[in-house]
Amino acid sequence: MTRLPLPLDTAWRSGERQGDLVRIGVLVAAALLLVLRVHCALTLAMNSDEPQHLHVVWAWAQGRLPYRDVFDNHAPLFQLLCAPLLAWLGERADIVALMRLAMIPVYFGALALTWVIGKTLWSSRTGWLAAAFTATAPVFFVVSAQFRPDDLWMLLWLAAVAVAIAPRLARHRAALLGFVVGTALAVSLKTLLLLVAAGIAASTVLAIDGSLRELASKRFARALGIGGLCALVVPAAFAAFFAGAGAWRDMLYCVFQHNVAPELDDRIGGLRLLIAVLGYPLAIVAAFAWRGFADDLARWRAQCAVLLAALLYLLFLYGFWPLVTHQDLLPAIPLVAVGVAAVVLRGGGAAPPRRGLGAFVAVACIVNLATGAVPLRNELADESNELARVLRLTRPDDYVMDAKGEMIFRRRPVYWAMENITVARMRDASIEDDIAARLAATGTPVVIMDRLPPKDAAFVERNYVPIGPAGGLIRVAGRHLGEVRGGESVAFDIAVPAEYAIVTPDGVAAGTLDGTRYVGERRLAAGRHVFVASADSRLALVWAPALERGLGERELFAATGR
Repeated sequence: MTRLPLPLDTAWRSGERQGDLVRIGVLVAAALLLVLRVHCALTLAMNSDEPQHLHVVWAWAQGRLPYRDVFDNHAPLFQLLCAPLLAWLGERADIVALMRLAMIPVYFGALALTWVIGKTLWSSRTGWLAAAFTATAPVFFVVSAQFRPDDLWMLLWLAAVAVAIAPRLARHRAALLGFVVGTALAVSLKTLLLLVAAGIAASTVLAIDGSLRELASKRFARALGIGGLCALVVPAAFAAFFAGAGAWRDMLYCVFQHNVAPELDDRIGGLRLLIAVLGYPLAIVAAFAWRGFADDLARWRAQCAVLLAALLYLLFLYGFWPLVTHQDLLPAIPLVAVGVAAVVLRGGGAAPPRRGLGAFVAVACIVNLATGAVPLRNELADESNELARVLRLTRPDDYVMDAKGEMIFRRRPVYWAMENITVARMRDASIEDDIAARLAATGTPVVIMDRLPPKDAAFVERNYVPIGPAGGLIRVAGRHLGEVRGGESVAFDIAVPAEYAIVTPDGVAAGTLDGTRYVGERRLAAGRHVFVASADSRLALVWAPALERGLGERELFAATGR
């Protein structure tokens, strides 16, 4: 029997061991990232956007229609997809952490697509390094850990890029690419900015290559038509649904018109415009120079188009977009990481750190922890405790006034969420501020003192009392009546009709209310009321159900030191 020569046998075993080391490195890196992702889901401070999205998800789960019944200025697909999970989990104070856990597969899906894009454009080694850069980039790591539509939007855009450059999808590329882009559009309208950047980038690359005539070919026109029709499938389905439900005008306003606020548009201009005006020509010069060194012009086209599209998106974002946030960067970071990885590896010619992938990710994770990008303590606890407190004090049919839906499972007395654009529109009077009137009309018993316009904050200070620790945001309908001597009367005005109780630090107050003996909670209408105390005491008026659901009289007085 012929034996393989020793050198070949040794090389084969060495290659097998090297492959094992690579696989171990990838598994170690994935395990480290998974542990840290779970840690972030459970401890990361709540971003105000998260409960806003969750409140809309809850509305879907309750059979209420966004735009018509509940305000939302985002495209609807993400929230609709999450509704079954939230309905299954039910009403609970740790809902933010649990729904964040559902974002972990999206995060790893984005890393997988980053690897695919890097591998297709350059090499597998470039893909691995790009995925590692993306996985540990502080902004990407933290923002993608939050519960927000941008996570799915980013995943779909990376999928669109992967489809656009895939070498074996020539026959079905246009249809699949169109469908993925249309689905991304149903998650976020910022997809339009990505499309504009991608279109200009592709046209620029063709112009540099002398192939711009391809855009006038029948083949391109056919592909564009097929892609455009497929891109309309998901958005058209939603448009038909909302039109059939009588919410077409509501959807058009919330998703399109509302998001164009004059006060925010004023931020566009000046030095910001120079970012795009100067950045684009410099990018063209770099692309021309790069083409001179390219051996494979077909691959150069794909490489340059993808990187230039990401660059143009960032230039347009910082040059023309009125409100730039970290989540807007999510679809660009992986593509920039691909370009950086390609430069580090010089086109894949240098030996990559695949065997040290686990070590690289571990060091990057430690840096994120040390710099505070990833919290060492539970920063979510206060918000979860606040939600738990309000859920205990209220029932599903009670109204709760919060800024953007932070109490998630409760109806809000006002239609508008107090996000940045709404606040800007209230300042310029394009949206009427009727918060105080709605609090009174609905008898809202609980208010979260956050983002209220000054006049509404003053109304809450007069008609609600703080509970919980000093500096807390929870307010319950009522007011402190001060120190009263036996036989002395105290008059007070009610602006928020509800069931009220008059209490002392030791329990129910004794006396007469509006001329009749006071024996316990009573529904008080709007207007002036008079209480005559039977004994010396400190008095407070408070929404009575709160006392039945765990609010102690002493806590009520301790909250303000009275």
